[in-house]
Amino acid sequence: MEQPKAHLVPGPTVVPRYLQDRYANTFYGSGDLEPECIQAYKDCCASLEKLLSFEAEKARGGSIAIMSGEGMVGLWGGLKSIIPWPFRYAAQGNGNDNAEAVLQMMPESEAKYKVLCVGNGRYGCGMIDMVKSLRYPNIEVRAVESAWDQPVDVDHAVACIQDWKPDLVTMVHCDTPTGALNTDAVRIVGEACSHSNALFYVDVVSSAGAVPVDISSWNIDIGLLGTQKAFSCEPSLAIVTVSAKAWKQIDKVGYTGYDALLPFKCFPQNGLFPYTPLWSSLDALHVQLKTTFGERNERVQEVYERHEKVAKYCRDRIRKMGLTLWWDEDLSSLSAASVTAIRVPANTTWEVLDKKLRKEGVIMGGSYGQTENALFRIGHMGSQADLQIVSYALDVLEKIVNQ
Repeated sequence: MEQPKAHLVPGPTVVPRYLQDRYANTFYGSGDLEPECIQAYKDCCASLEKLLSFEAEKARGGSIAIMSGEGMVGLWGGLKSIIPWPFRYAAQGNGNDNAEAVLQMMPESEAKYKVLCVGNGRYGCGMIDMVKSLRYPNIEVRAVESAWDQPVDVDHAVACIQDWKPDLVTMVHCDTPTGALNTDAVRIVGEACSHSNALFYVDVVSSAGAVPVDISSWNIDIGLLGTQKAFSCEPSLAIVTVSAKAWKQIDKVGYTGYDALLPFKCFPQNGLFPYTPLWSSLDALHVQLKTTFGERNERVQEVYERHEKVAKYCRDRIRKMGLTLWWDEDLSSLSAASVTAIRVPANTTWEVLDKKLRKEGVIMGGSYGQTENALFRIGHMGSQADLQIVSYALDVLEKIVNQ
């Protein structure tokens, strides 16, 4: 594929050259046998604990799992590790060696599990589809869905938590397809979950590393992120923060498949990976965390300020072009510093605009679901939070808009 002059898709983001060289030119042996790999994993966890404000939860017994695979591995594994498997094996036959094991549904009183999905965008509202697709007959799922151009209905969500008392509540911090940043909503819903004893499962894939994320104070029990967004690594690792409360449920469920969290619980003590780790990806993440945020996280505020500066520049330019932001005026506070969503001009379509941009060497992102043809997005996160690159792309966009 010919490399574009400006790649501004909201993830995967551009991998810096020094990391590309590291991925390509360093030989890695069997990581599960080498202390250097184990140390790289532990160092990544230590850096992430600071970055995600997870240290208070770690003191209560929480820990971080770094799984091999794109971020969806963590999202699916989190659900399957938390939601109880509704069947049990029972012997069928006369008790001899030919008896067969069959699946039996556990008594309903043991198996019932309530899940509440809260969202205002493609990913947040899409959580209900993920939960339903598990096809566990013991799950009862409800949704608090807001329009995709409106804030999360926090009052409705909190009331539902208090009245219905779900076991698990899901949310997305930054819903990338619309660029919505739901910080206040996550904080309020998390507090309601802590009072009701519900587990709180939150996707922070497109926000962590670009804006402040406080796993402990927001009462997040399962925090989910990947390496391909603001960390600008390859899409090869899923990172999951697990609270002490969540570990209790995970122990109870006992799920141990490839995407399971349970096998990672004892890693801090025994250093044993559940499968051969992606050492190259762990090493790259370790390097990137140190390079970007500092050895002791001392540069994190600089990183956040850079994202805010680039986001503001981008939105100011968009307004001057006469284009309309998805989140503007009274709702501008919902705009994420990692991505800007723009309404497709009335005189064109995203398909036509995309072709014109690509012809000029600029790649931006479309959207999905309800907003598929309504908006397009500029991903200025991680390595792409760069004024020079964003300025060039906006020059091209302005030229096309004015044609």
